Amino acid sequence: MHTAILSIDGGGMKGIISAVALAKLETLLQQYSQNPNARIGDYFDLIAGTSTGSILTGLYLIPENGHPKYSAKEILDFYLTLGPSIFDKQSLYPLFGSKYMSANFEDILKNYFGLLKMSNLLKPCLITSYDTTSREAIFFNAETGKKDPERNVLVWQAIKSSCAAPTYFPPVCIKNPPECPSCYIDGGVVANNPALCAVIEALKLPTCSAIGDIYLMSVGNIKSNTSYYYREVKKWGLIEWAVPLFSILLNSNAQTVDYQLESLFNNIGKSEQYIRMQLTTSEKTPALDNYSDTAIQYLLKCGEEMVKTYSKDLQHFAQILVSEKK
Repeated sequence: MHTAILSIDGGGMKGIISAVALAKLETLLQQYSQNPNARIGDYFDLIAGTSTGSILTGLYLIPENGHPKYSAKEILDFYLTLGPSIFDKQSLYPLFGSKYMSANFEDILKNYFGLLKMSNLLKPCLITSYDTTSREAIFFNAETGKKDPERNVLVWQAIKSSCAAPTYFPPVCIKNPPECPSCYIDGGVVANNPALCAVIEALKLPTCSAIGDIYLMSVGNIKSNTSYYYREVKKWGLIEWAVPLFSILLNSNAQTVDYQLESLFNNIGKSEQYIRMQLTTSEKTPALDNYSDTAIQYLLKCGEEMVKTYSKDLQHFAQILVSEKK
């Protein structure tokens, strides 16, 4: 038996792209298993997500009578219908605080996850964040919650923490344990691509003893290869660097993780057990908070492009997942 891992990058509304690709994967799982009720959460042993990826992670693993509550198509609809509400209420003073208020987002998360705790999710999972109080990376997971009740946070709290992108949303305070309140910000500053973190987490499972035991699907979205030339960059100061620096850090982080994992799986002769799906464009891509009709249609189109580009990989991985469950 192998351990199947799904890892989902951060990216705000670009999560639509990941959701489209995973909806296709679920359709293939239903086809190959001849089970119309097959769900993403049925076939992966661990799911990891950062920021928007943490939303998908949580939604895929909400339990209902011992099975995943939502289909991947329903979860895609979550982005299409509720995405605009997440970024709707803008702060009155964005220059002196976050761009958006987080009340709408919190209400949406509470509506879906209620009082569900990390330990209540269907499968082991990993949600990334960063604690500015202790200055350390945070990895919310079900296993820690089971062992230490004080750290068994509510799922919506973990997701909100992972999505608290600096300048976009205010940081999140979780008084858990109560005597040591923390200040959490977006998991993208730790691992916008959490795939390597997910591998480490999987190796803690009793069913997984080596990287060779792992099948890993890492789902990105789209990155822009917009060039910044020396003649321009050499004149930049704090203001000019503000926007591109954040994008550069997130993209380089994700690329580094992909390089490391590809090398690891290649070196042990298991290259077919690692799949990375990521689109690249020379065009400017929509901002992570762009929920305009034009942006959403563009992201849906990108999702279909990802499905087309990685069609064989999706089919191959779906066949493996189904065969592993027999």
